[in-house]
Amino acid sequence: MMLVRTGCVLTYEASEAISLLLLIRPRRGPEQTVLQELMDTSSVLPLEELGDSHGNAVVRTTLLPGTTRFRHDALFLVSSQPHGGKPAATSRTPVAQLPADALRYTFASRYCESDRLAGFAASEFGHITDGAELAQAICEWTYRNIEYRYGSGSALLSACDVIGRRYGVCRDFAHVMIALCRALDMPARYVAGHMPYFGVPEADIGVDFHAYCEVYFGGQWHVFDPRHNKPHPARIKIAHGMDAVDAAFATIYGNARLVDLQVWAYEVTGTGEQPGDAVTVVRGNDGSAIKLMPA
Repeated sequence: MMLVRTGCVLTYEASEAISLLLLIRPRRGPEQTVLQELMDTSSVLPLEELGDSHGNAVVRTTLLPGTTRFRHDALFLVSSQPHGGKPAATSRTPVAQLPADALRYTFASRYCESDRLAGFAASEFGHITDGAELAQAICEWTYRNIEYRYGSGSALLSACDVIGRRYGVCRDFAHVMIALCRALDMPARYVAGHMPYFGVPEADIGVDFHAYCEVYFGGQWHVFDPRHNKPHPARIKIAHGMDAVDAAFATIYGNARLVDLQVWAYEVTGTGEQPGDAVTVVRGNDGSAIKLMPA
C-alpha cells in the first residue's frame, strides 16, 4: 500500500450569479481509501453535495460576481500494484449476460459514436474473440495511431473527429478506445482521475487531470490507458461515465472564466503532510514534474 496526495485549485471569474457543478471529489471504494480530505471555497455560499446517476460525487454551488476559488485536497491509501497491466485471456461477456449496470456502456454517446464506427471496428478487430485480447488490441491501436499533442483538446471533438485528424489529448484517446469497444458490443466507460507522478518523464502526469478507460469483460471492469499504454500505480478515480460529459471537472451554466487551474498527485513519503498544506510544482527541462512538495 502507499499514501497518495491528490488535489486541485480552481479559480473562476464571473460577472453575474451562475450555477456551477464541480466533479473534483474522488469516488469512495475499497480500492482507494480516503484518510483525510479538505474541500473549501472562498465563497460565502454553501457547497451542496449530490450524487449523479453514475454514482459520482457532484458539488453544486453558485458563482457570485467576481472571483471565486475552490480547493480540494486529500490523502488516499491505495494499492502499490499498477493499474492497466495486460489482463489474462478472458472470454467476452455476451450482451445477454451483461449486468444491468453495464448495459448502458454499450450505447453510443455524444463523444463516442460507436454506431458510426461499427464497420471500421469490425474490419480492424472483428477477428478477435477473446475479451482481454480485443481490449488490448484496441488500446494499442489507439496508442500507435493517435499522436498526443498537449493543449490540442477541444470540447467539440468526438472519437470520429480524432480518428480523422489522428492527434489529441488524453480525453480524445479515451473516447476513441471507448467508441471502438462499444462498436463491438463490449461495455466501456470514460474515467477521469489523478495519475500520480513517479518519475515518468511525461508532461501530463501528476500535474493535470487524466482521462482513461475501463472495459468490462470476464465479469469485471479492467483499466486501460490508451494515452500511455502501460501500467501505472495508484490511480485515483474521480468519476466515470459514458464520456467526458459525465466526468467534466466543471459544468458551468452561464458565462464564467477559469483563470487558474492547479492539480497535484504524488506519493507522500514523509510525515506530517496534510490536506491544506501549500504545494509547489517543480518541473524538469522536458516539462515533466520532478517533485511535488509542501511549500
